[in-house]
Amino acid sequence: MKKIYILPNLFTTGNIFCGVYALSLILRDDPALYTRAAWFLLLAMVFDFVDGQLARLYRATSSFGVELDSLADFLSFGVVTTILAYRVILEQFRGFGVGVAFLYIVFTALRLARFNIQVDREEKTDFKGLPSPVASGVVLSFFIFIRHFQLPGEILIPFLMIVLSSLMVTNITYPTLLSLHLRKKQPFLYLVAIILMLVILIAIPPVGVFAAFMIYLGMGLYQGMEIALRERKAARLESPADRTA
Repeated sequence: MKKIYILPNLFTTGNIFCGVYALSLILRDDPALYTRAAWFLLLAMVFDFVDGQLARLYRATSSFGVELDSLADFLSFGVVTTILAYRVILEQFRGFGVGVAFLYIVFTALRLARFNIQVDREEKTDFKGLPSPVASGVVLSFFIFIRHFQLPGEILIPFLMIVLSSLMVTNITYPTLLSLHLRKKQPFLYLVAIILMLVILIAIPPVGVFAAFMIYLGMGLYQGMEIALRERKAARLESPADRTA
């Protein structure tokens, strides 16, 4: 019998458990439990992050672990996240809501499939396309944020999911923690920003979590535009002789 790495896969199993438990809360059809379900899906992201870090730390990556991790992500951040969004707002839009749900789940599957075939060659210091846990995190943290402050923003969720679905299958690069080089010297403002973010997370978790996901989303969009402008500038500076060569 083929041996597998136990510790990272246990955390992946924790991801699956959080997804299943969140689903059980959603299926009770009690809107009061939806926020708790969203928090459990965010907890699934913690398990997803830790299993990846453990696999890299102990060099315990394997094809089995990659596939199990993708299946867990598809369940928690694709299917269950979409079911929560459907119960909260999408079902009110009928056919349009079903279309948004289908689009989000399919693009999550495409994002994960692309990750699986690129994991050995790319995506070691950058993610190509918005990672599915982050896309789910934006939706969930936005929902928690508006529920916490009792804001009438649920109508925006379908359009937010369409944008996030598109970002998952684009070639915009998003940084990993490895590419942030936190162990190396960085500007003093980096430390101030991190401390402020931790204070907000502790003092007002709904605000801190939503802000963290939006900052990460903005970092990728800024980086993508910067690369596009750099490539356009390089093409503009290319000499006519090079173009005809």
